[in-house]
Amino acid sequence: MTIACGTICFTQSSFDRACAEIAQLGFKHVDLAVMEGWAHFDATKLLADFDKNVKSAEDSLSKFGLTPVAFNASAGTSEVGAETERFGAICRFANALNVSVICYGAPVAAVGMERAARRYERLRDIAFEHGMILAVEAHARTMLEMPDMAVEFCETIEGIFLTFDPSHMVAGPNQSEPFDQIYPYVRHTHWRDSGNTWERCQLPVGEGLVDFESMLGALKAVGYSGTYSVEYIDTFPNAGRRHIAEMKRTLESYL
Repeated sequence: MTIACGTICFTQSSFDRACAEIAQLGFKHVDLAVMEGWAHFDATKLLADFDKNVKSAEDSLSKFGLTPVAFNASAGTSEVGAETERFGAICRFANALNVSVICYGAPVAAVGMERAARRYERLRDIAFEHGMILAVEAHARTMLEMPDMAVEFCETIEGIFLTFDPSHMVAGPNQSEPFDQIYPYVRHTHWRDSGNTWERCQLPVGEGLVDFESMLGALKAVGYSGTYSVEYIDTFPNAGRRHIAEMKRTLESYL
C-alpha cells in the first residue's frame, strides 16, 4: 500500500519546490505530473532534451527523499503523429524514473467508441513496448464519466485499465449512483472529497459526499494493490497544505 501526493497539487510551483512541499507534508512517494503546457514536465521538452529533464527530475526527487510511483500525464494533443511521439517520450521518461503506471486523459464522448478504440489501442501498444500500465482516468465530462461506459471502454480495448477518482463519480452525471462495476479495472487512484456539482468537485475532507471507507473497502475487496494519490489541485477551490494533509491522514486511517 502506497500513499503518494500528486505534484499536480502544486502546479503553480516549480518541480523542485513542489517536491519540497510534498516532503514537508511527510510523503515519501509522488505522483508526478507530466502535463503538456501545465505541470511539471512537457513531452515536447522531453523530446527536445530528454537527458536534461531526467536529471532535473532525479535531482529534485533525490534532494527531498521522494520516490515517484506514477505519472499523471497528458500529451496535449490527440493528433496521431504528435501524440504517438509525445506519449513515447512520456513512457521513456517513466522508464528512466522507474515508474510503471501512467494515468492518461480519457477521450471526449463525441468521438465515439470506434475512433476512441483505435486511438487508445495505439497508446496501449506504446505503453506495452515500454512495460507500462496505461490507466485512463474515468473523468467527468469525458466518454468515461459513467461507470458502464468506463467498463465498456476497458472491455473493448484489451489490456487498458482505469484511474479511479471518486470525485468524478460524485460530481459528474453519475451523481453517487453505484459504480462497483469499475473496481476490477482500477490500477491507479486519486483522492479528494467532493460535492455533487463540478463547481464543488474539490471540498475539504468530511464536507463532501465521498464515502472513503466504503470505496477503499471495495478496492481492497478486489485486490487493488496500487497507489493512493492525494490530489487537491492548487488551481481549484479548497486547495492547499491543510487539505492535502487531512486527505493523507484519512487514507492512512483506513488503509
